[in-house]
Amino acid sequence: MENLNDKKCTACSFWPPDWRYKCQKCRAVFTMPAPRGPADEKNRKCPECGGAEIQRTDLVKSEACPPGG
Repeated sequence: MENLNDKKCTACSFWPPDWRYKCQKCRAVFTMPAPRGPADEKNRKCPECGGAEIQRTDLVKSEACPPGG
C-alpha cells in the first residue's frame, strides 16, 4: 500500500489536501483537513460515533483549493 503521507494535492500547490477516513467501528466515511502533525492525527475521532479507530483511505481535493486549482 502506498504511503498516503507522501502524497500531495495534485489540484494545487497552495493548500494541503483533505484526507478521507473510514471509521472501523461504525463504518462512517468522512473527510478532514490534513493533520498538522502526529499528535493532531492521533487525537482524531469519528464525527459520527466518536470512535478513535479511524483509518485514512484516500486523498481528496481540499475545499481550500482555489477555483480551477
